[in-house]
Parts: sequence; C-alpha cells; structure tokens
Amino acid sequence: MHGKIRLIVLVVMIVMTLSDVLAQLQPVVSTRWGALLGGNFNMAGIGWAQWVNDPKRPGGQFGSKVYNDGQGGGLYGGLSFQTAITDALHFGMRAMYDNRSLLATDESYRKGDGVQSAEAATYYSDDYRFTMSYVAFEPHLKFYLGDNLHLTTGVGLGASIQQKFDYTPEESTEQKDLDVARTGTVKHALTASGFAGAGYDIFLSDPAASTQWILTPFVEASYMVGQRGTNFADQNAFNDGMSTVSIRGGVSLAFGSAPAVMPAAEAPYSPTPTPTPAPMPGKLFRATEPREGVYAKRIERADFPLRPYVFFDRGSADIPDRYVKLTRDQARGFANTASTTPIDVSDVEQRPKVQRNVYYNILNYMGWRLTSNPGASVELYASDPDGRSARAMAESVQKYLVDVWGVRPEQLKITTGDPEPRSGTARSSSARLADENRRVQFRAMQPDRLGARVMVTSVRPAEMEHQMLVDLSAVPNLSSWGARIEGNGTSRSFGPFTQATAYLDPTGLLQPNQRSGKFTLSVNATTRDGQTRTESEQLTLVRTDQESTSLRHRLNFEFNEEDPVARSKNFLLTDVIPAVRNGSRVNIYGHTDEIGKANLELSMKRADQVMEMMKQELSARGVRNVKFTSNAVGEDEPLFENDTPEGRMYNRTVVIDIIP
Repeated sequence: MHGKIRLIVLVVMIVMTLSDVLAQLQPVVSTRWGALLGGNFNMAGIGWAQWVNDPKRPGGQFGSKVYNDGQGGGLYGGLSFQTAITDALHFGMRAMYDNRSLLATDESYRKGDGVQSAEAATYYSDDYRFTMSYVAFEPHLKFYLGDNLHLTTGVGLGASIQQKFDYTPEESTEQKDLDVARTGTVKHALTASGFAGAGYDIFLSDPAASTQWILTPFVEASYMVGQRGTNFADQNAFNDGMSTVSIRGGVSLAFGSAPAVMPAAEAPYSPTPTPTPAPMPGKLFRATEPREGVYAKRIERADFPLRPYVFFDRGSADIPDRYVKLTRDQARGFANTASTTPIDVSDVEQRPKVQRNVYYNILNYMGWRLTSNPGASVELYASDPDGRSARAMAESVQKYLVDVWGVRPEQLKITTGDPEPRSGTARSSSARLADENRRVQFRAMQPDRLGARVMVTSVRPAEMEHQMLVDLSAVPNLSSWGARIEGNGTSRSFGPFTQATAYLDPTGLLQPNQRSGKFTLSVNATTRDGQTRTESEQLTLVRTDQESTSLRHRLNFEFNEEDPVARSKNFLLTDVIPAVRNGSRVNIYGHTDEIGKANLELSMKRADQVMEMMKQELSARGVRNVKFTSNAVGEDEPLFENDTPEGRMYNRTVVIDIIP
C-alpha cells in the first residue's frame, strides 16, 4: 500500500515538473545542430528471387505472396541539422546510420517433392537472417503545429554498408555470409526511402539563455525500397526485389542560439515585392513579435560629414565662441582622436550634441589634417553679405590654424567674393540668409581627403532592430487606428495611424534586468462610417544578449536642393551601397530646416529619391531581400537647432541607417 502511494506521488511530481518546464516561454531557435539515437522495428517484404543455390529449393524462393516475411530490429542514429523557412515550416537534413536487419522465413516449398501446392500439406520453414545497414542522407520538412509539436516528412538516399544474409534451411545445408544478390544479379548499392512521423520539442535550457538545448522524442514510419534487383522478367514493380517497412522511435538532442537570426517581420524589398501576410478572416489585426528578440543596445558607426564652413556673427571678424578653440598643448592631445572619435552615447537625445561637437571642432580637424599631410593646402574663401568683414574673417581662421596648429601661411590661400553656393531664394528671410552666407569656406583642398568625413562610434539603445509589425489590411474602409501595449507595470500607446500597417517599437517595456515578459497588445480601429472595433492579444517579449550593429550615413543638401544623385551619387555607389548585404535593413529619413514651405513634402521627396536609387543599384548588383523604410521627418525632428546657420545647414539632410 505504501509503495503504491509513493509511486503515485512520484508520478504527480514528474507531471508537475514537466508541466512547469513546458509552460515556460519558449525561445526562438531557428537553426539547430544535434544528434539522434533511436531504433528500427523492421518488417520485410522479400521478393520472389533466386536467393540461394539449393537443389531442394528450385525455381526461386519466397514465392508465396505475404505482406510480412519477417521482422527484426536495428539501430538508427546520427547527426542532424534544422533551420527555419517560416515560423511553421522548417527544413532539415540528417546523416544517419540506418540498420534494417531482420529474420525472414520462407515457407513456399512443400515437403516431399519440393513443388508448391494449394493442398493442405506441411512446408519447409527456411530462415534467412539478413544483416542490412546503410549510411542514409535524409532531407526533410517539419510542419510545426505550435511551439513544440511538429509533423515530419522526408526522403532518404541510402548507401550500402553491408548487405549479407545467413541461410538456415530446414532439412538442408546451412549457408552463411551470403551476398544479398547472387553473381549475375543486381545488388543495389543505393536505395531510396520515404518517411513520415511526429515529434515534440522540449526546451531544456532557461528561456533567457543564449544557447538553447532541445530534447525531441519522435516516432516515424519509413519505407525503403530497391534493396535488391529482380531475377524474373515479369517483376517490374519498384518493390519486387526487396523492401522494408520500419517503425522507428527515438530522441534527438540539439542545440542552437536564441534568439535566432531570422528574416525580420516586415515584408522585404526585392525585385518582385512580397506581400505582407493578411490577418485571418474575422480577426481585426495580425501582430508579429520581434523574432530576433529585444536588443539592449546598438553599436552604431556613423560617418559624419564635415561641412567646410565657419560661420561668423554679423559685424564681427572674430571666430564665434561656439567653435572649439584649443591651445597648442591641447592641440597635441586632440591629434590622438582626430581620425576617429569613439563616444559612448546611451541616450538617443544626446546624439545631436555629439554631432555638434564634431562640427564645432572643424578648425581643429582641418588643422590636424593640414599638418598630417605634407604638401597639403586649402583655399579660405570668405563672403560677407554686408561687404565689410570678408577678408578679416578669413584672416582670423588663418591665424588660428597658424598659431595653434603650426600650419604654414602659404598652405592657406585667402580669397573673397560672393558666397558659392548661395543659400536662400527671394522668399527667404533676409536676416537668416545673410547669416548663412556670412562665412569662410574651406575649398580647393589638396588632397581631397582634407574634407573627409569623421567616423563616430556610438553606443545607444536599439530601436528599429526589433520593431513589431501590426497589420490591419483585412479591415474594410479603415479610417484610423491606434495601439496600446500593457504589462510588466508599464504601458505605451502608438498612433493614430491611417495606413493599414505600422511598426511599433517595444524598447523600454522590459526592465533592464528582465529577460522576458508577457504583454497585452490592444488595437482600436475606426472605419470611415464611424464604427469602432477593439481587439487584444497576448504577446511575449524576450531580451537578447546580442548587440545590434549598424552603419549611418548622411547626405547633405544645399538650400532648396532636391536631387541627391547629382552630388551624392558617387558616395552612394562607393561607400553606402557596398555595405548593404542580402537581408539587410535600410531605413531612410528625410530632414529639412525650418526655412521655406512644404518641408515635409521636400524631405519625403529626398528620402524617396535616395531609396529608389539604392533599390535600382542593389537589384543590378544581385542583392536581394533588403528591407527598406522611407520616412519624411521634415522640420519636426531636427538633427541640430534651427537658430544657427550651421544647424539649418546640417538639418538639410537625408540619413541612411543600414542594419546588416
């Protein structure tokens, strides 16, 4: 009695433990490597053939038509690989040792005269012990019915290792180690098979672990044909020689990285556009969780263009205090970081300050580059709309470079004239345009690399890497919609949106030390006839330990310039486009200053022109599955302040983010 109670308690504890394990959040492991071990229960269909030379068994053996001539067992084990094609469809490959050994019995000869007869009689019972083993290569597909349960189907190609048998006849001479095919007949060194079955993934690791171990019990049925050729002309079926049906079971142990590297949620750009999957009929929306997980940060390497201008205040030839001016001793320290500037930027809002710091060191970058390149020279071209201080402004710049950086005066040629290019149009504010045209320009640089971009390495929170796609394309007459994500003691609202699809950024919903969490996504939609509809669904966010990386490029425009190709095409072709690989994500943002009208349309036009040019060039180079987004920011999200001429100059730009 006590033993039964202990057994019941043990079973309950095991069930509770397994339930707890299976209830955990399942990480995404799309690519796996592993090993399988199992066993085959083999059932043979032995075809009528000249299996042995035995005068007591003339005319061939296994003449009786039976479905199962015998059975046996064998080992099934080897290595496996699996990778995701979609969420529910995975492709796999196995390299296996496949043993199809068995014991078959032939009872087709009647005792006495060796002639078959339908009359009641006794028959010889002859044993054939087959030793059959193969190395099998098995491509297959797995169809997941959820996070764990899956169906498997595939084919196999087996290369023979051993094909022998022992013949033990009743009342006749035993023969051992016979070849499956006699001399003059065909023994197939390669066999074909098909199989189907089911399995269940059990995740053994903590859901937050970067490396996941998965145990998968499985059961399958396999049908191998063509294990031996035929002897008789009327045998033309694919299984007339010898075939084996095997019921196999076993377990596989695989490992892989989580989160997996899978295609991002949004529909990729390709020469043939891929449509976004529509929500299921009757469902308000479809949400795709970030399959790569929620990144903690991104390492961004940005090239920052040094606009070759120093702007001056009206009525003064002194270099404004907003420009960084060093002493000779400080200049020697600056030289250690002038070629590349690593800066830790944990706050996205601080990035404009980093950019300003680079530009306001333009005098020091030019001083360092002029002294680092023997024979280098540059023209200091000064313009002043008031016509009074142009030369004095250029002399101030020259004096600083000579006194602080030791640049020789003959390296710095001074010229004056009207601004080239000139900012503004007849509709522009005269005061602000005068500020933009009161400047000293570095031009005629020898060598050209004096004006090279500055590389800035930044560490900042990841955003675009893990955006979630929400799709309401199945809602007819959609007017607008909004979304809200709640859970973990926090909430965030998105929208309103007027387009059917949008990307939501879950950054910050997980606490800094939290590995995963469950949230509720609620979507409220309004149709053009005024009806509203609200639906919610659960989603799971999992943090990844991996760091995202990205490249950032900027294309600057002169005032009211719309065409980026004429002046920026070479830079796009040589520096930007080669960094885009198959499956990369490219986000393009168009910015403008606050001067002039229709800034949003202008910034959208600039961003679209850059995107279209990149698409055409990438298609010509054979780069596929690049995911593009193009956004018009206009003057609403300036990169710099708009109250300075240099700020407005830098705000006339297109930003290109490349996430490989």
